[in-house]
Amino acid sequence: MRQGRKIVPLNLGSNLIGHPTFTFSLSNEAQVFVSEILDDSFSLRLSVDLGPDGSHIASLHGPPDLVELFASLKLQIRCDIVADGYNVLSHDALDAFVASPESKAKLLEALDLKEGNKVLDLMSGSGAVSQLLLEYGDKKSMEIALSLCDTHHSQLKRIDPKVRERVVDVTVGDARALPYEKESFDAVVLKMGLHEVPQLDQPLVMRNVFRVLKRGGRFIIWQLLPATGVIQDVFTDIVRKTSILAGCESQAFNRYFPRQDQLSWLFKSAGFSGCEEIFQAEFTYSTQASLVAELGGDSSKLEILNNFARDRVPQEIRDSLCWRDTGEDISLKIPACIYRTYKPA
Repeated sequence: MRQGRKIVPLNLGSNLIGHPTFTFSLSNEAQVFVSEILDDSFSLRLSVDLGPDGSHIASLHGPPDLVELFASLKLQIRCDIVADGYNVLSHDALDAFVASPESKAKLLEALDLKEGNKVLDLMSGSGAVSQLLLEYGDKKSMEIALSLCDTHHSQLKRIDPKVRERVVDVTVGDARALPYEKESFDAVVLKMGLHEVPQLDQPLVMRNVFRVLKRGGRFIIWQLLPATGVIQDVFTDIVRKTSILAGCESQAFNRYFPRQDQLSWLFKSAGFSGCEEIFQAEFTYSTQASLVAELGGDSSKLEILNNFARDRVPQEIRDSLCWRDTGEDISLKIPACIYRTYKPA
């Protein structure tokens, strides 16, 4: 348990997952407490996560003393959403990382698939990677045993029925506590998902992948990797601002984009051998694209986002980001890399 975090069990039926409502019922004591802290002197935040056994847990985040006091009150909570904003994003946002033919080919090269391989599509979303692997298997007349795992039920519901009927399983699960036996898979793929996990929890993801991989198994990660700490901070702040404007605050504060050197350290600390860059391309972040995909077409939010980016990005790093400002759209580029590492044989 992290310092300053209180865990409150919630019993949520699967029929409630993904509903676009979020309702608190406060006892009289809690209402008095809340009214006393509305001067913005304090900050409390609630998030809902998936526990190792599949149950849902709510976490209070804030100053330890304040959390302790708040948890002691008779707080009653009814929560109908655990999708952290994914259910309110458009399909354009969900498909923001559409892969080029070259990058898809490099992913397949990195996987080095063999007949009968068991592959985990981790943080699978709507199953784009699995669909690619099935198409590859058909082309090569090769059977691949695919498992898809994602925290968000709302994402898994979007999996193509033709993909769903051909995979071994589709599981709601947390990458920090994978619901699979030790040494279950020949390969694990994690595409554009690591940054959704808080920085302190990213080592847990690595250790869990290491546990479920067979000896000699491959771990392929496809991720936006800022080159320097300054770029990392700037890009993270812009993405967080976008998420806040989109009404997805839990996403905003949890996201952390590791640098390339940090990814190498994460591999090594979990016990993996090697850190091989297979492919690198430039991902273009565009505020205009966010307007459609995440901001619901609200031009006033776009203006806020553009002004934030102008204030946040120092002049001295704009060239390295391929900064472009047309007035209505601001774009910048971040490396999108495919890395491969192995569990020692």
